[in-house]
Parts: sequence; C-alpha cells; structure tokens
Amino acid sequence: MRSAVLRRAGVIEIEESGIPSPGDGDALVEMRAVGLCGSDTAAFRGRHPFREPPVVLGHEGAGMVVEAAGGAIAPGTKVAVLPLVACRRCVRCETGLSHLCAHRRLPGAGLPGLLARFVVLPEQALVPLPGDLTYAEGALIEPAAVAWHTVGTAGVRHGTRLAVLGAGPIGHLTAAAARLHGAEDVLVTDVRPSSLALAARATGCRTLDARDGAVAGDGRGDAFDAVVVASGHPDCMDEALALCRPRGTVVVLPMFGKAVCAGLNPLVLKEIRVKGSSLYTPEDFRAAARAVAGRALDVRPLIADGPAPLAGAQEAFEALDRGSDAMKLLLDPAR
Repeated sequence: MRSAVLRRAGVIEIEESGIPSPGDGDALVEMRAVGLCGSDTAAFRGRHPFREPPVVLGHEGAGMVVEAAGGAIAPGTKVAVLPLVACRRCVRCETGLSHLCAHRRLPGAGLPGLLARFVVLPEQALVPLPGDLTYAEGALIEPAAVAWHTVGTAGVRHGTRLAVLGAGPIGHLTAAAARLHGAEDVLVTDVRPSSLALAARATGCRTLDARDGAVAGDGRGDAFDAVVVASGHPDCMDEALALCRPRGTVVVLPMFGKAVCAGLNPLVLKEIRVKGSSLYTPEDFRAAARAVAGRALDVRPLIADGPAPLAGAQEAFEALDRGSDAMKLLLDPAR
C-alpha cells in the first residue's frame, strides 16, 4: 500500500509497504479523504512539538472499514476517525478530561497518520457515518469538533453575542456552530476578504476586515459576551480584550509560534476570564458528527475541490505552506 511520509522537513515521499493487520479491538480502514491543517503545516516545516520525521501525517479523515477484528463495527461501514484515544485510567480521564489525558494517543504519536491507503485504528476511534455523506465531509468532522468544543468552552447559548477573530476553517466552523447553539450576534474578523465573504455567505454572521485597526474602531467595544481567538496573529489578544464585555470570556485556540505580548489592564479592569480550548471530548466529536451528518453544520462551503490523489501530497503541502487560497485541502490516499 502507499503512504505519504514526511521524510524530512519540507519533503514528502510516497512509499510502498505491506497492508497492516488489525489486532483485537482494532479495525482496518481504507482512507478516502484526509484534510490538511495548520498543525500539518508546522510538521511539514519541522516545527511540530511531537510529529517529527520520518512520520506519516494526517489526522482529519474518513474512510471505509475493510476488516474489524473486534466485531463492533461491520466491514463496509463509512466512518470518520476520532484521532484521539485516551487511556481511560488516569485521573484526567476519570474526571471527564479524557481529551487532556496525559497518556493519550494521537496520529504521529501512538496512532498511525491517516495519509496512507490503509490504517489500523482502535474501533473506539471510529464513528459511523450515513452513506449519503461524502468522505470529504466526513473528514471535516474533526475540525468541526474543535469548533464544537470551543463553543462549549466559551459558554455560547441562546442570545450570546460572540466575536471570532480569524476566518480560517476553525474560525468559520466556530461561527457556524455558535449559530446552532443560539448565538444572537456573531462577528467574524479577518484580513482576507475572500474568507470573510465565505463566512458571511455560509453562516450569516457579520464580518469585519481587521486591517488598519478596523476591529478597535468597530464601535462595539465591550459588546461581546465571548470572544474566540482563532488567529495566531500577535495583535489578536489585545483586540479580544478590547471587544470583550466586563466579566465576559476570551477563549484562545491557536498554538502560537512565539511568545505573545498583550496589554493586560482590560483583563483586570473588566474581570475578563481567559480560557484555553484544546481538541474535543468524545462527546463533542460525536455531537459534531451528528450535526455534520444532518448538515445542520454544513462543511461543504469549505470544500472547493474533491480530495486530490495521494501522489499530489508534496504539492498540496507546499501550497498549504505558501498560504493557499483554498479553505481546505484534502487528499484521497486510495487514489
């Protein structure tokens, strides 16, 4: 079988190997769509904290079960991959924080990367999908789950006023998920007009071009119950604290490449709560899967083209590294 291996920073090689065999409780899955994201870019550049060459990348995926040794899921079932397997024994798992498990396994760290035609995964990591959902949509359940968890962390409910700083895939999906949770007023900011136009068209949110200090001059200071930082730009923390109301919540999503400096006086003077949001719980993932499967959370606007053949992995990663105009790039390891 073929897999796309990050051989060294900036170099993806297509390699041939044997088809792995599932053990007890595992399933063999033929991957049909794998999304590429910012953390994949970090690994491609050689800057990821634990995905180090040589490694097969990819953690946003959907495919078809070929063989299931445990018998809990039938061959032929279309599935999304929940790429986080907790130990279920540590204190964090026992207190409902399995997504923060100190012994968790992730693709590239205990689980195989998904940019391979066949992968062996624990059956507990597979979420069945309806037959009419495309593989590309199934692959985007993973970033949708990140957004779903973020909305919960921000405490979004009916009537919430939310600002999302950054209109990339996660920012876009956060705005869409917030609408499903009853958010009344959703503002999305970015410096890319095309991303803002897509967010406005697909989610019905208000948008604002963040260039030239436009966010600070929006006239909505102190207006938002919650602000989600979905951009790694260093100025976003200052903007988030300026937009957040007294005793509101700022949720920080990205991993920053370097230390971020921000004026913290608004944090003190307005008693703002700042929270981090990391990954998702299994419940978040399954809730996002139901929303995507029913298209209440519609990920199709993010998919400009169908998954490209695996042979194009090097070109896809180079495009992602350059800052591709496409919202999501996907590969089909079976092609």
